[in-house]
Amino acid sequence: MRPIVRSSLALPLLLLAVCVPVAWILLSPAAAAALTALALLEIAMAADTSVPMAGIAARIQHPARRLFLSVGLVLGVLAMRLLLPPTAVAVTQAESPADAAAEAVLQPGLFAAHLEAARPGIAAFGALFIWLVFSEYLFNVERTSRRAWLGRVEAALARVRFPRAAALGVGVAAAAVSVALADPSVRGAIAIGSATGVAAYLANKVVAAWSTRDGAAGWKLHLHAATVVFERGLTVFMLFEILDGSYTLSSTSSSPGLNYLEEAAVAVVGVAIGAVFLARLTATVNAERGLKRLRYLKAGAAYVLGVLSVLLWASLAVPIPGGLAGWFGSVIIGLALLTSLPRRRSLRNQDPVAPAS
Repeated sequence: MRPIVRSSLALPLLLLAVCVPVAWILLSPAAAAALTALALLEIAMAADTSVPMAGIAARIQHPARRLFLSVGLVLGVLAMRLLLPPTAVAVTQAESPADAAAEAVLQPGLFAAHLEAARPGIAAFGALFIWLVFSEYLFNVERTSRRAWLGRVEAALARVRFPRAAALGVGVAAAAVSVALADPSVRGAIAIGSATGVAAYLANKVVAAWSTRDGAAGWKLHLHAATVVFERGLTVFMLFEILDGSYTLSSTSSSPGLNYLEEAAVAVVGVAIGAVFLARLTATVNAERGLKRLRYLKAGAAYVLGVLSVLLWASLAVPIPGGLAGWFGSVIIGLALLTSLPRRRSLRNQDPVAPAS
């Protein structure tokens, strides 16, 4: 591994090695599993976004650059993580956001019941939104040249003629199946959540494209960064949503999930570890060749999102085993790291993914 990547990974992995046992002892094994999955996902997503973020950071005045890369990202993701649950309760229960936030802290049982009632719509929203984000990689929307991690099948999917139409078609079909299999009492919520997920994804992409048009600068750069933070923050939220097969903010759950304050603590540490890696790697890479030796880390992060979207859809019909959901991110990203480190001659024989003609 090149020194540039080794030096960037050293501190985040050290922090992870220290914090996971602490979470196990002070909180629970479920908290340790959540922290491991979240931190590794954040590291992989940081590797994926370090190059475009470096391009944005390079156009920000130097004194504000480090603040933008570390504090700005952390605060944005944590705001998504901590504010979305009270917001969902406020919308579904016709409460004010302040009342919903107070309920989360002072009346966790009632908050859990209200959040459980909102869960089908939230899960449907997240499943479709995250599927569309994953599909950008799976169907190679940007038509970049890359080497397929999973061989010929991945290479073939990356060459589909209309990638955005394929992504939307598969997502809508999966949403329709989830509506058909769901209890009739929640079908409307799932349909509305799915439609909202599509709308939120398209709006986020429109804003991102507009903010980078014609060499945009100044506040538009921060707006573009906000679209990245939105996707990452929503992913963190949904990772907790699915971790133990029932809504993990529900303190009345019979499964060994996490309560609201435990999840907040795990989210702070996990996101902070990812932010440390992003800041160090972005500053070092400067939009060049720092991630060439970790060539499959982006694929690993993408497939974590794909599995997460499938688990969210499945959770609308059947409970998801805690062990499966708790460690899937760690396993996938670990495999991506292992297959990235050595250079093998056999790689020459894999199908490269090339832009479609």
